[in-house]
Amino acid sequence: MTNRNSVLVAASILISLAANTALAADSDIPSRGPVHFDVFDSDGDGYIDEQEFNRVHSERVQQRAAEGRMMRNIGNAPAFRDLDSDGDGRVSPQEHQAHQQQRQQRRWGNAPGPER
Repeated sequence: MTNRNSVLVAASILISLAANTALAADSDIPSRGPVHFDVFDSDGDGYIDEQEFNRVHSERVQQRAAEGRMMRNIGNAPAFRDLDSDGDGRVSPQEHQAHQQQRQQRRWGNAPGPER
């Protein structure tokens, strides 16, 4: 590869990384900590459906990747069924809050792990 091509490739990579970082910074989705119910509920119907949940999860993974963060626990991320405790295909604010509290308690060693 010529020196000029190397410079062009490096510049393209830097521009791409800067664009990804800017997109991640503009997102309403926090890259750390719990995600607020309203961030998931994009249609404002008062519930989170599986499509909304998966969209936020996917965007959060992309955001973390753009930030260069490690993904070592991605396999432990909660699934939609973990939040949908009554199995009706949607997550209410109460189900979301209960799940957040359970995760917080598990982090501090005060609750058992999820049943699957």
